[in-house]
Amino acid sequence: MAEIPPPVKPIGVELKLRKLELPPAAGRLYDDFVGKIEARITKGDDRNDICRDALAEVFGNPAGNHLLNAQFDPRNVTLESEYYGDCDLARFAAVKPLLWLWYMFDRSPAGFNLEFGFRLRRMLAKHIFKRVGANFKCFPYVEFTFGYNMEVGDNVVVHRWVLLDDRAGIVLGDKASISDFVNVYSHTHDINLQQFVDNKVTRIGPRCRLTYHSTVLAGVQMGENSMLGAHGLLTKDAREHAVYVGIPAKKVKEKDRELAVPTKHPDQRM
Repeated sequence: MAEIPPPVKPIGVELKLRKLELPPAAGRLYDDFVGKIEARITKGDDRNDICRDALAEVFGNPAGNHLLNAQFDPRNVTLESEYYGDCDLARFAAVKPLLWLWYMFDRSPAGFNLEFGFRLRRMLAKHIFKRVGANFKCFPYVEFTFGYNMEVGDNVVVHRWVLLDDRAGIVLGDKASISDFVNVYSHTHDINLQQFVDNKVTRIGPRCRLTYHSTVLAGVQMGENSMLGAHGLLTKDAREHAVYVGIPAKKVKEKDRELAVPTKHPDQRM
């Protein structure tokens, strides 16, 4: 085992996120929109109709533009996941309208309104994922393969342009942080016969960080508080509190384990 370095002074200065307040009228408007959708989901309304009506409200419903209006209804759309032989069509049929609403909202004029988006995606995740914890924060342009095999802990953050390929399943532990342009896979193809697919659950442990443009391959298990550096390709399991970089990624250092103890340093922990 590598020698654990002594504590060092952090770089830069501590910057905590600001808490922003929306104008009360806007906050009520967004809550009403999200609440109306969830109420219809809970009531058992046809989710395709829910998606169609919500997107028509977000984009507008121009008379005579039949091609555009058809895209609001998930029944007129095919997604890549539906072509896969391991897709459970019954389970996917239940989440597809909500995934389409998620994806199209992100591409709407409201898509970059972060607070509005956080509220909507957080609600949709409860009805798509296998499990989602408290305070899930997801930025625009995140995509899933099936969605129904996602397990997400508390206070997880997923940034822009992330692919979470949950064919076998992905587990994101509490306070995991996924940076922009990250890919996490849970399936792999045979090198000779591409049609042979091996599905393996991928687990990103609590407080793990996947940094910009990094990739985690199927079946990898990342130990608590480990980190994958920018553009890294993780092909094997990562040890807890360790930092991995490169293609393929290799361990280059360990984090300060003292700072990882909640009772000793509660203010310094993410």
